[in-house]
Parts: sequence; C-alpha cells; structure tokens
Amino acid sequence: MRLIIFRVKTHHYLWFGILALAGCGGSYNSPSPSSLPTPAPTPTPTAPQTSSTATLFTMSNAASGNTVIAYARNGDGTLTQMGSFATGGLGVGHGLENQGALALSDDGKYLFVVNAGSNDVSAFQISNQGLKRTALASSGGHLPVSVASRGSLVYVLNRGGEAGDPNGDNISGLRLGVDGSLTPIASSTNQLSSANTNPAQIEFSPSGNVIVATEHGGGMIDTYTVDANGVADGHRAQPSAGIGPFGFAFRNASELFVSEAGGGTASSYTVDAQGDLQTVSVAVQTRQTTACWLVITRDGTHAYVSNTASGSISTFGIGTDGSLSLQSSISVTTQGGPLDMAITADGLYLNVLTASGNIEVFRIDTTAGLTQTQIVTGLPAGSNGLVSF
Repeated sequence: MRLIIFRVKTHHYLWFGILALAGCGGSYNSPSPSSLPTPAPTPTPTAPQTSSTATLFTMSNAASGNTVIAYARNGDGTLTQMGSFATGGLGVGHGLENQGALALSDDGKYLFVVNAGSNDVSAFQISNQGLKRTALASSGGHLPVSVASRGSLVYVLNRGGEAGDPNGDNISGLRLGVDGSLTPIASSTNQLSSANTNPAQIEFSPSGNVIVATEHGGGMIDTYTVDANGVADGHRAQPSAGIGPFGFAFRNASELFVSEAGGGTASSYTVDAQGDLQTVSVAVQTRQTTACWLVITRDGTHAYVSNTASGSISTFGIGTDGSLSLQSSISVTTQGGPLDMAITADGLYLNVLTASGNIEVFRIDTTAGLTQTQIVTGLPAGSNGLVSF
C-alpha cells in the first residue's frame, strides 16, 4: 500500500494482476449498489466503419519485453486492435503510478514510449502499415515513467530515487531527428525538488516554453523554462495546492489543471512564461478516493478525473477564469479501477484504461455526460498509459 501524506512518502506494494492495493497503481473498491447511478440503456449495435490507421495506443509494460498495443477507431467510436509492436525495451510488469507513459508528436507522425524496466525511450513512426520503431535511446536516468513532446523536443521524467539511482529523480531531454532518431540534449538533465519524490507526470505547456512535472510524494509542482536550444532550466519547485499532485493537463498556455490523489481533489493554476504558478481553485473535492488521472475536453469546458480506488470518473466544469466546480462526483463507474484516460481528437469519445486490463469507451455528449459504448478486454497484466488522436 502507498499512503501519501503531504511531502512524505512510504512504500509497501502488494500486486494482484495489475492492481495495487491502494493509490494510483491502482486500487479498486466496488461501490455499493445504492451509490451507483442508474445505468444507461445499452446502445443498439451498428456495423462500424473501420479505420485503416491506428489512433489509440497503450503499452504492455511487460518485464519480458515491452510492446505498444495499437487500435483503430471505428466510425461509432468502438476500437479494433491492429497489432502489437516491440519497443526494444523492458517494462516492469506492474502499475507505475504515472500519467503520460506514451506521447504523440505535434503532427501525429511519431509515438514515444517509456521503457521503465530498461531505462530508455522508444520512438515509432506511425503509418497506415502500423508502427515502425525508429529509435531506442537512454532516458537520461533510471525508471522513466512519463514522456512529453513538443516540436523536435522530447523530455522524460525519471523516478530514479525509487530505483536506487544516487542522482535521484530528474527530467532529461532528447531531440527528435528528421529520420526519427533521438539524440540527448547536452545540459538538459535537471533534478526535481529532492532525490525521491515519486514523480507522476511531465508535460510541455502548449507554447512549449515551460515544462511541468508533478511530485506525487514530494507534494511539489516543478516548472522549468525551455531556451532556444531546447535546454530546460530555471527550475522552480512550488507547493501543490492539494495533497499528492498527480495527473494534469493544460487548457491553454497559461492555465493548468491538476488532480491530487492524496486528497481526492483537483486544483487549477495560472502559469506565466517563467513557470510561476498562481492558484485559482484550491483542492476542489471529487467526493471520491484517489483522484489520479486528469484530462480536459477538447472544447476546454470540462475536466474528467479518474478515481482509481473508487472505480469512478468525476466531471468538473471549468469557468472562463480557469476555476473548477464539481459537476458530477460519479459521472460513470468502471468495471475496474480507472487509470489513464485519453479523449479522441474530435472530442466525441473518452477512452479509459482500467486496472482490470480493459479499455472502456464512453461517448461524450454536449453537456460532457458519458455513455459507455464498448469494453475492450484482454490487455496484459500491468498495461500502462493511454494516448489518442
């Protein structure tokens, strides 16, 4: 079990399949029948129009050899598996307590994947024929758990403290070549607030001039400015507004929204060009347990938070000023503890990876309500990360 108390971390794991008994790895306690919303009617099956290009990806995270599992999205939002592709690296076979294990390039031509068990990152070129691996490069540290891309820059978040690396947790940069290669960026490796912070996610701001990383165990949000050479510098470690900052997303270059697993809450901030944070909404309750992953609807009006231990997804409204308000504590329940989430490029579907080894697909209506359309089963134990376009 992992208990997160602000700025303090203790460890004790007991894995069953891909479930951890607590925290964002992820735990799942079945809600009582009286707490469940009335189920929506089962949609009438229709013959889907199958896409020829993979648009949704997860990874097996297998210790014997990591693979990317690719799906095509059909016209009705359902998914069809297209194949699996070896990363050339190793996973760890269990939950990573992370968001963003996979990332897409801005133009959708490349996919980047962390290999937590072999301390490297894979790059794939995406085509109608599937995925072609173009690079396998060192992550610049130990136990990479999250990756981010902007332009030709790729940055990796390494949880080195947990892996016994004397250099501790860090971020480190790579440059994507026109041939899909990855080359380390000199002087781009930076530490987090301390050596062992249980960091969860890294991401660029939409403008690309700020990098953000969350410290689930350290209770801090780290920001870095990115110079013209792609080097991250100007490190600022700023206290989170809520306990256990975990997943996050930008609505635009100056608005950041963060889930907080320790308190079952979410907060919002403004971010300036130097990476300074100003709190807008402080630790707004989901009224659920372990608010781990967070995504924002394509129109920027709502945020979904996956509550892993509660087996539910909460919906927040986002105001024009960036404030958060709880719209629904339990928008839907999932068959397994919900982990990572991804919204399709057209904004019509929310895909949810669960601790049961499923991907659950939900249609998003005009009020951000969710209706389940499909459950894809049979993913390997320990599967991790989800990204879509």
